[in-house]
Amino acid sequence: MIPKRFQQKGHTPMSCNDTLARSFKALSHPRRVMLFRLLADRPETGDSLDRLWRAARLQRSSLIHHLREMERCGLIRRQRHGLEVAYRLTPGALTQALEDAGEIARVSRHRPRRVA
Repeated sequence: MIPKRFQQKGHTPMSCNDTLARSFKALSHPRRVMLFRLLADRPETGDSLDRLWRAARLQRSSLIHHLREMERCGLIRRQRHGLEVAYRLTPGALTQALEDAGEIARVSRHRPRRVA
């Protein structure tokens, strides 16, 4: 079953599954959930790498790794302003992933079960 928004773009069931899996995997780590919450506190402006580093109290390499994982699946965006790097939530990305998962669950609930 492919959610409607994927059908319009010609996605296969596997690409739809990959997209959902990446989104949920990105938030399966407690540090990424913490970073998501920090960014959710500043949805309009986002946060600089330095500010996130101070707030998260992670090694820079670990922080960058977690941010890249979240960026790779589209949950956040990175923006450069000169030498400064800022991160923001991608508007609606998590909501869309949850809606897609909900659509799959609704359809599978109404699908007749096969008898072996």
